[in-house]
Amino acid sequence: MRGRKKVVWVGGATAFSLLGDQTLYAVLPTYYLELGLMPWHVGILLSANRLVRVFINHWSERISRTYSPRLLFMVSLFTGALLTAAYALVTSFVFLLLARVLWGICWTFIRQIGLTTVSESTEEEHVGRAMGFYSGLSRLGSVSGNFLGALGHDILGFSGVLWLLSGVSFLSLPLGGMARSKEDEVRAAPQRQDVPAPAPFRILLGGFAVGFVGQGAILSTLGLVLRESLGSGVVLGGVAIGVATLTGALMSMRWISDLFAPLLGGLTDRWGRRVGGLIFLAIGTLALAFAAIEGMLSVRIGCVLLFFICATGSNVALVAEAGMRGSRAVASYVTAVDLGACLGPIVGWMMPQLELPTGWIFLSGALCYGVAAWGQVRTDASATRE
Repeated sequence: MRGRKKVVWVGGATAFSLLGDQTLYAVLPTYYLELGLMPWHVGILLSANRLVRVFINHWSERISRTYSPRLLFMVSLFTGALLTAAYALVTSFVFLLLARVLWGICWTFIRQIGLTTVSESTEEEHVGRAMGFYSGLSRLGSVSGNFLGALGHDILGFSGVLWLLSGVSFLSLPLGGMARSKEDEVRAAPQRQDVPAPAPFRILLGGFAVGFVGQGAILSTLGLVLRESLGSGVVLGGVAIGVATLTGALMSMRWISDLFAPLLGGLTDRWGRRVGGLIFLAIGTLALAFAAIEGMLSVRIGCVLLFFICATGSNVALVAEAGMRGSRAVASYVTAVDLGACLGPIVGWMMPQLELPTGWIFLSGALCYGVAAWGQVRTDASATRE
């Protein structure tokens, strides 16, 4: 596979950039009261970085085609590492909200440039596998942020773990420099004048579902589900394990499933990326429907783990399709993902606000995934193996 080194470098840089962001997803749902926050504060803070991206993804795509992607990538990585430290400095809602918005801007450029780097450096017949490698590598940062960040919080405290992860995040800079060399900038300059094609509606519908359910409603409320079922934690072998650590462990399974992304991406290359996306969306729908059953925590956790694998497969298939259509299609796809991801936590956290059962969170996810699967069949019916 051509360009594998670039996939490794850009995936590694992205992984380090995600540490602080993903720690917040594991810690805030169980620690918000100690920070003086309310449930609706948590929903907004976990959505703000995504909401701002809805409005600037296409702008960042145009900026990246006009100016140096390498410079934009490096500046975004550096600023993101600083923002992880900023979370530790002041924990007021207004300050955290501002920091989350700024992180959303940084992540827009990191993701856009990362995805286009992978698609530009890979042959068309292997783009699904390449996107899988990138997804698996980058999500190692999510695994570390969710699990090690939550574990570090229970040991070092909120500020201590964020200071530590801020320092580690600066390791993204040398990797980012290798992923986007100056020589690449010279070779890519003539291509930036082209206007890439947009993404079809079915890809946008699938992207919205991927963001709303997996990245939004489910991940942001796992701590809530566990706290309702287990209280403040459990004792295993005489060792007390906090609910934040348990939440981080389960959330990290979402990103560990991305380690299977190269395999899943290879399957979508073989089946056809549209067919692969449909299969993963349909199985994810069934998993979420069974997870909605109340009173069986072990069944719910098993269904959630199955859904995580389906979410990885769906995203790899859809983003590979978008990547082959060019940077504009990538920007449209990630905008749809971000729109869903910013609405997901708000909808998910409205359930406890309205005193509704947590099963409703999974039912809303099943409905959204089902509509997206239906869309792959009903729209653009003349599409063939892509």
